[in-house]
Amino acid sequence: MFFRYAGEENFRETVNEVIATREVLQMAGELLMSISQDERERAVFRSRRMYQTDLASDLATAEDRGRREGMREGERSRSMAIAVRMLRRNTPVDDIMDITELSREEIEELRHGL
Repeated sequence: MFFRYAGEENFRETVNEVIATREVLQMAGELLMSISQDERERAVFRSRRMYQTDLASDLATAEDRGRREGMREGERSRSMAIAVRMLRRNTPVDDIMDITELSREEIEELRHGL
């Protein structure tokens, strides 16, 4: 109720009653009033909030990038394992390339490692 109606003139009396009943809300109310009256404090608050939002966004982007890279590595590892099995069965390199999407050089390197 405090956060929803704190800025509403029509609910000022009710909000003040709620503030009076809780010490924590009273401190929050005082902080809100001091911040709302001081342009510098509002700017600091907005700046801090933008920093937190940017930080959360950067973290989400990094996690997403890591997930995609992990998936690509997993797909590549799986393709190489399939290529090794196909090489052991003497499957033609062109067929292995078509199925695994590995390059001829990668497949030849796997063949030398067997």
